[in-house]
Parts: sequence; structure tokens; C-alpha cells
Amino acid sequence: MWQEAVGTAGEIAKLARKTRPESRALVDVLIRCSAEVALAIARGHVKDGAVAQRDGFRVARDAIASLETGLAIARHAELFPLPACADLGVRAGHTARLIAGYITYLDRLVEADAEAARTAPA
Repeated sequence: MWQEAVGTAGEIAKLARKTRPESRALVDVLIRCSAEVALAIARGHVKDGAVAQRDGFRVARDAIASLETGLAIARHAELFPLPACADLGVRAGHTARLIAGYITYLDRLVEADAEAARTAPA
């Protein structure tokens, strides 16, 4: 998941070099959002405990939603070539699904820990 996020951020940075100066504001948003996804995933992985990890990956989920929105705007604005936008959209969607799946896994861990704590003898 982290590798996919880093790869997507790298592709956006490469494409950003070829954009028009008047598009710089949107390009900067895309670069920031894509980097934040990768950074949030990395931060989530180093957290101790399922609750803290889940909170970290929720930040990544929010960041990927921002990135997907920015990519949709870029597609409509014809900021990048259409095939590149399509590829980035697929990659971002894949990363979003991976993040969502991991959050679900962490939710189950948190619920199992809470259940174990409730049923443990005092």
C-alpha cells in the first residue's frame, strides 16, 4: 500500500514538471495530497497499538479522498494527458481500497480487544 502511494506521488511529480505555469496551484495541491497519503500510511504503520494505527490510517483515508477529488478536477481541467489521468485514478482508487481494507482489519482488532477486555475475569 505504501509503495503504491509513493509510486502515485512520484508519477504526479513527474507530470507536474510538464504543466503550464497557470496550472501550478492545482498541481501543488495534487503533489501535497499525494505526498500526504504516503506519509500518513508510513505514520500509521509505526504507531503502537491497533487504535493508534487505525487513527493514522483514517488520516490516510482522508488524504486519498482529497487526492481522488484533485485528480477528478485535473481530468476535467485537462491538466494532464487523459491516459495519465486515467492511470493515476486507477492507482489512487487501488490505494483507497487497500487503506479501507486495512482500516476494516484494524477495526476488527480493536473490537476483539474490547471484547476480550469485557469478558476477562477481574
